[in-house]
Amino acid sequence: MLKMKLTNKLTSLIIIGTLLSSLAFTSCKKSNDNSQNSGNAKTSMGTTDGAIDDASVSGVFVTIADIKLDGQSVKGFNETTVDLAAFKNGNIKNIGNFSLQGKSYSTVTFVLDYSKDSNGIAPGAYVLTTDNVKHALTSTTNTITVAKNFILSDTALNAIIADFDLRKMITHPLTGDTASFTFVSAAELQNSVRIVDATESANISGTFTNAIYAADTVIAYVYKAGSFTDAELQGQGASSIQFAHAVTSSVVTAGTYKLSYLDSGLYEIHFASYNDVNHNGKLVLQGMFTANATPLNILSVLLNAKATATVNVTATADVSVN
Repeated sequence: MLKMKLTNKLTSLIIIGTLLSSLAFTSCKKSNDNSQNSGNAKTSMGTTDGAIDDASVSGVFVTIADIKLDGQSVKGFNETTVDLAAFKNGNIKNIGNFSLQGKSYSTVTFVLDYSKDSNGIAPGAYVLTTDNVKHALTSTTNTITVAKNFILSDTALNAIIADFDLRKMITHPLTGDTASFTFVSAAELQNSVRIVDATESANISGTFTNAIYAADTVIAYVYKAGSFTDAELQGQGASSIQFAHAVTSSVVTAGTYKLSYLDSGLYEIHFASYNDVNHNGKLVLQGMFTANATPLNILSVLLNAKATATVNVTATADVSVN
């Protein structure tokens, strides 16, 4: 009888201990889940820009009224007007520092204000030309949504960069002697911005030596390896965008170039020559350079996360496209 009572008591203690362990594990798991969505993912957001092939442009201003992650507005973001043309070759305009939920995201949406800038002055989006004239920009859509999978960590600093590619955003049709600027079609506008996790991104930089052809401007375009075709030299889509599938681009300045904020992977680089043949500030594609590079092959540049590849290029010939 005594043995049975002791056995029953021992069984009860085991059951109680198991329940307590289970409750402790559940509590711990719940605490960890809360930590993942604690709102403590310290995150900076910024903008940068690829090259624009128009010498008459001195600034391109857009007013960002709201930023949404997976459809939810970023708490603490204040409407801001950014001169996109002022931040290129890896330079960043910080547009806010936020405490966000630490989790994975799949879309970023920018809501634009075309009517007024952050100071309440019209217009909210415009091209500023070298003659100090504002050319208002508008579109049938005021949102740009970029699909991009990324994770914000609540145990590290996060940095998200939006690369607004002005070449893909704005067209400069000519009517007689009067120049005008417009946004590309609503569908094309969605493809004019890319999102990059700056903490994992890579860069390509180097020199470009050209003794072949006296171009007014040389632009370096970077592509995912194997994705460049001759069709890139022609205007594609409703807005006739050249080099439409380039990941990003850089104007060669003082013999140097820099292609910034690239995901890891295999890339190829192409160099194009431009001249202002009509003396109106609009650069016209003249040809593509063939080139040698050291120490890497410009058609096979392997980038690892957080790394910078140095590719020094010497032009060997210029092939006309006209």
